[in-house]
Amino acid sequence: MWNKEGFKKAQLVLANKEETFTLDEVHTVAAFDVSFQGHLGIGVAAVFDYFSLDLLECQTFVCEPYVPYVPTFLSFREMPYVLALYSRLQNKPDLLLIDGHGKSHPRRMGIAVQAGLALRKPSIGVAKHLLYGDIVDRERGTYVVDPVSQDVLAYAYREKPRFNPVFISVGAGIPTVEDAVNLVMPLFKGHREPEPLRYVHNVSLNEGRTLVHGLQQTY
Repeated sequence: MWNKEGFKKAQLVLANKEETFTLDEVHTVAAFDVSFQGHLGIGVAAVFDYFSLDLLECQTFVCEPYVPYVPTFLSFREMPYVLALYSRLQNKPDLLLIDGHGKSHPRRMGIAVQAGLALRKPSIGVAKHLLYGDIVDRERGTYVVDPVSQDVLAYAYREKPRFNPVFISVGAGIPTVEDAVNLVMPLFKGHREPEPLRYVHNVSLNEGRTLVHGLQQTY
């Protein structure tokens, strides 16, 4: 049930939770995406070899969302899909890549953080839109910083100059934004999003169109 104040308190508690796991080695990465079409949410998770980007596994989960979309509370809408998808994966990944924000969030509790904490897996958020913070240009690139503390929250990255940026942020189990960026950069292959996220996004949209409209599209 939707309860804004209860969800806010839960985020603040989780934000202070100690992270007792780190990324030692990365051999596989799982990408997660959820799209909402009609009355359904279509969640997709796919596991890839981190180095070759060969697809190892893909799972889908479809149900009606329990929580409406409210900015800064996306995790409560999409976490049921992430948890269900992860439970179905036969190949448990070393790293989670989430379509959404990590600590680039007013309470440092975007869906990438919540997913990493819940699953005890290192996680990174890659979001298509700015949620919170100021964009500033620095010597090493374009960053998102907290307007109050000036802490670095995310890195704004354009794979090509004509693309809108994506925002790469720490989820859980990753020490710094720079570490997150270094892990994600090899996954870009000329498109706006990293290839694993691009794949699950396209699958999610295609599955949704098929379910809602009876349309089929290749991806």
